[in-house]
Amino acid sequence: MTLFSRIVIIGVGLIGGSLGLALKKRRLTHCVVGVDHNAERLQTALRLGVVDKITSNFEEGINAGIDTAPENAQPDTGAYNPSSLPAAELIIVATPVSLIAKHVQQAASAVQTTFNYRNVLITDVGSTKEMICNRLEHTTLPNDCRFIGSHPIAGKEKSGVEYADADIFENKLAVITPTASARDRDIGTLVRFWRSLGSLTASMSPVEHDRTLARTSHLPHLLSALLADRLHLPDAKYMGTGYHSTTRLASGLPELWRDIVSQNAEAILEAIRDYETALRDLREKIERNDWEAVAQFLENAKRNRDTLAVP
Repeated sequence: MTLFSRIVIIGVGLIGGSLGLALKKRRLTHCVVGVDHNAERLQTALRLGVVDKITSNFEEGINAGIDTAPENAQPDTGAYNPSSLPAAELIIVATPVSLIAKHVQQAASAVQTTFNYRNVLITDVGSTKEMICNRLEHTTLPNDCRFIGSHPIAGKEKSGVEYADADIFENKLAVITPTASARDRDIGTLVRFWRSLGSLTASMSPVEHDRTLARTSHLPHLLSALLADRLHLPDAKYMGTGYHSTTRLASGLPELWRDIVSQNAEAILEAIRDYETALRDLREKIERNDWEAVAQFLENAKRNRDTLAVP
């Protein structure tokens, strides 16, 4: 079922590329346009069939006049003529969190105001929300465009459009973070959009989102990185699958995660302080040889882990 005639994805990395593949596989749009400042990444996305059209120009991508994909990109052409399609109906910003607010504003400014073409809905896929939503909530976007944040909790430790996966959103949670000015109709549109990609959906405030993700995503990544950072290289040959599994997240892009930590520092610090208390408590149990308490700690940890629905 086609939801939109034309969707523009700004940033064609892992998540942006996966969105393109997912949209095309499920035939949810007639045309996926990729916008990115990196020409090599755009060409890779086109070659892999992630998008139908590419450009580094916001105005071209959102409006019209872009070359169509070459034959070897195998776009989902169906029975449409890409050059005759209307301008973007949904814009998705899939750039690093430090750039999202800026790119949302640029996208809204690029919307063509002729022929009464306005009122475009814009969303994102960022892992932090409070700073982004606060900035945009207190900014009147040009051309009557609206922004509502989204965060599909899906991904890989590898980055890049080369790792894009059409099924990455299947049975994963997509969190929608409306602010006070959000319209019910727009919220409903995003709920339908994410569910059409196979995702489950939930709604929470930007503040609640960031506090929750600090505990469930951001701190776990930092703990994984901490273990990897403390690696004593001569010990490497003695490490089994447990160490490799525990440090898998540390392979994420450092600059991407630096921005996430910077944008959600307060909530992450709160989570760190909580874990410092828990680690100190565990150390004291071991120091006083309280093996029964250690066993209870491990039993509780096992019980919590076993209740999770492991993907």
